Amino acid sequence: MCAGPEVAVDPPDEPATGLRTSSPYGGPLLDMANAIDLHCHPYPDLFPRAGDDLSIALAARDSGMRAVVLKCHHESTVSRAYHVQRQVPEIDVFGGIVLNSYVGYINPAAVEAALKMGGKVIWMPTIDAGYHAQMHGGTGGYEAQSGGRARSEGVWVLDERGDFKPEVREVFELVAEHDAILGTCHLSPREIVAIVKETAERGIQKVTVTHPFFKVPNLDMGTVEEVARLGAYLEFGYCTISPAWHYAIPEKVVEAVQRVGASRCLLVSDTGQRHNPLPHEALRVFGQTVFEKGLSGADIETMIIRNPLGLLGIPEKRLTTEPPLPTGPSPEYC
Repeated sequence: MCAGPEVAVDPPDEPATGLRTSSPYGGPLLDMANAIDLHCHPYPDLFPRAGDDLSIALAARDSGMRAVVLKCHHESTVSRAYHVQRQVPEIDVFGGIVLNSYVGYINPAAVEAALKMGGKVIWMPTIDAGYHAQMHGGTGGYEAQSGGRARSEGVWVLDERGDFKPEVREVFELVAEHDAILGTCHLSPREIVAIVKETAERGIQKVTVTHPFFKVPNLDMGTVEEVARLGAYLEFGYCTISPAWHYAIPEKVVEAVQRVGASRCLLVSDTGQRHNPLPHEALRVFGQTVFEKGLSGADIETMIIRNPLGLLGIPEKRLTTEPPLPTGPSPEYC
């Protein structure tokens, strides 16, 4: 029997990123191409930092990343992101606002301005949250570092009856109107579950539960499963497992992802601190670690590319047909 002509078969599409099956140094190696960090902490900040907005964005660009989101406990990063984007057009740079005392706490006017100016994330209180004050002995800082205004009491999103305060409900409406991401940050487990339930009823689909195993909120596994079942994303950060903080071990993160599924999870750096790697490297190390502890390459890709792309509402590949933003002289990165 004569064989027919050979039919050329296109190779399967390469994943947007993932674990390289071959490395000159042996073993699968996480590739940061198109990765997205939804949570990093550059300078300026009242806390000491390892790098500023520009240096962190340049390092992320040079590692092949797709986008970064700048976060600051003390001010909106929306304008900061805009100016960095003009200088580093090869990577998308986004900002948001944290609802601490420095912007008027749960301030709908500040939220509306941030969203109308291009902000992507609205974060509930962090170092000024009531639960943060309980767990860290006051607002404004942590055991190992301080920089903000210290008070014994923080702000809560629920009133004495357990209902959301009017200004919190107004923030929910703004988040829904602008299809923004809502981060739970340093609220208590009770407040977080209440937010996830309320937003699910409102049809808000972009809720991230910030570093669930950090000292705040330090959710138990049952609550992790509950909020994921209700539609929230679990945002696991390198900072939680870092040598300086070490509030959880990587195996606990792996267990949580395996329980709820990578489709409900995110990996972020949550770094910028002097004692941690810069965000791009922290995210790489974190992803490589949980891979070696049992998660698949597809899981990693889902958590650092697929899910963040959907939350940010941006295309998988950067559009090259748009005219670039004007740029000044390209600064050097050291």
